[in-house]
Amino acid sequence: MVMKHFFALLAAACCALAINATTYTSHLKVVINGEVAEQDQVQVDVTQADGLYTLSLKNFCLSSSGVTMPVGNIEVSGVQGVDEYGYTTILFKNPVNILPGNDPAYQESDWIGPMLGEVPLDLTARFTSTALNANIDIELSMLGQTIGVTLFGVAPSLDGDVNKDGEVNVADINGVINLILAQ
Repeated sequence: MVMKHFFALLAAACCALAINATTYTSHLKVVINGEVAEQDQVQVDVTQADGLYTLSLKNFCLSSSGVTMPVGNIEVSGVQGVDEYGYTTILFKNPVNILPGNDPAYQESDWIGPMLGEVPLDLTARFTSTALNANIDIELSMLGQTIGVTLFGVAPSLDGDVNKDGEVNVADINGVINLILAQ
């Protein structure tokens, strides 16, 4: 009986070590037909289990001119990562279904992403334990356009005011990029 408990505890410890997760607080920039919309404090989760990565953009919303359109959760999973130059790169190019978000400010029927069905998605993400830089292109062939999403984020272990100017804003992006490249 003691051996059973020991092996159960050992298995649980191994599982805990096999999963690594980081949440980045990101600045989001969306470009549609040359129009730019930006948003701060967007959550991006990157998890790693058994050598494969999952990247989740939670409660993605398009905001422009005071109007917010809830899109949903974008998630790619089972992606192989490449570690070089001090950061990890993941590449993903496949169709995905955008899921409804879980922001209590919106009802499930408010999220427009699930209404689109499968959409081709092209993701390139580079990250360290403290910084994230990701580009997502969402191809909307029915509208003849591509939505370009750029994310620059920092993990909680790093103060969001990367350039130490007293504000957390777009100017911190260069600091994040320098952190990624310096790793």
